[in-house]
Amino acid sequence: MAAAVPAGPAAGPTVIPADEDDLQLTRTGFNPTVDDVLDVRDMLVQLRIPIEVVLDIVSFASYYPRQSNIKQFAREYVADHFWSPGPQASITGLYMIVATLPFPDDGARARSITFQIKGADQGWADFGGHGTYHNSHTWYEASILRPRHGEPGVRVADLASIDIPNFRSPEDARAYLEDHGWTMVPNNDAVAWRVHNNITARSESKYYRVDWVAGIPTVVEEPQAMGDGQGFLELLRSGDIVGLWARAEQQAWVNKIQGATMEIEYEVL
Repeated sequence: MAAAVPAGPAAGPTVIPADEDDLQLTRTGFNPTVDDVLDVRDMLVQLRIPIEVVLDIVSFASYYPRQSNIKQFAREYVADHFWSPGPQASITGLYMIVATLPFPDDGARARSITFQIKGADQGWADFGGHGTYHNSHTWYEASILRPRHGEPGVRVADLASIDIPNFRSPEDARAYLEDHGWTMVPNNDAVAWRVHNNITARSESKYYRVDWVAGIPTVVEEPQAMGDGQGFLELLRSGDIVGLWARAEQQAWVNKIQGATMEIEYEVL
């Protein structure tokens, strides 16, 4: 199992699925609203508990609102669908989305995001790397989609109901998404953050988990395997959507994703 972990305390108690054949959310049980958190804090303060201790109690209990989505639907993304002489081949598909917390930005902020992905490539490679992340040309990226300024009535459900086509790259999706009321938040010169690669030349699906925590640098044990998510959580705003892309590049490469989850945890300010 490969994973990117924060360089510090974990983002609250989590449970890794015992059976990775069936993806499960890592955070289950009661999901408090922002008002629930504020009510608990007020009750503790009324007991004359110092606010610093109250905040520690809330943190220790991982009493955080969260937004999540889970999708278990097999899809294949074939790089040759966008083939050109050279040869060059690349494909990008928006596999799933999750909405951010519908609450003002000055009231809550994204604390962490957890990705779980189950996928594989075509199962062979011509230039080595079998069983490692060397020469891996299938991977997953995340983008932040934001309603266009002044765009009335743009909803997550509207985007989720569209049969979004595949593209050569996330950048090539910009015009299509803007036509449907969404802009892509830049990541320096890109519009996506790398989440994780598939192991090279492995036909059996493998489970990957990545955790990004705001304010805590992510320890990337294998740079060829995953990204660190730097700046991602700090850019998230209320009304945004997080999109997970499945990608493949180079002739004959195929990204075979079986399922994925995304979970965003929030700290109430």
